Amino acid sequence: MSRTTRMWIVAGAMALVGFLTWNSLTPVTAEDERTQTVQAEQESDKAVVLREFMRRKLAASSKILEGLVIEDTRLIREGAQTLNEMSAAEKWRVSNDVMYRQFSAEFRRITQKLDEAAQEGNLDQATLKWVDATMSCMECHRFVRGMLITDE
Repeated sequence: MSRTTRMWIVAGAMALVGFLTWNSLTPVTAEDERTQTVQAEQESDKAVVLREFMRRKLAASSKILEGLVIEDTRLIREGAQTLNEMSAAEKWRVSNDVMYRQFSAEFRRITQKLDEAAQEGNLDQATLKWVDATMSCMECHRFVRGMLITDE
């Protein structure tokens, strides 16, 4: 895979991440902050902990993306290892459903392969594994949202 192709794949992944996080980047008004404060106070401790956990996943993901863009395998490895470790944590398990467990196991396999590709200095393979990891996240989140809707 050429450097140009890899950069297009990374740019596409960046656009996807940017699109998905756009709402968190919009300006926040004082009224928005008050509303968010009231809502945060009403949420259970478990929901707050889970949201913070998800933010740490996003930070690790950003580290991988940055590493791919600037060709820093150390950043890629750090992010991949963090995601792999987090995916084994109890907080990660929002369900004991067979499909959810399968999504989690596949994600751990992908992040391990991503780490290995970065360790070998194979940025093309690391880029492809990053796309796989991103798609795995999206599929699992879609599944969990669907599960939550049917449980209500």
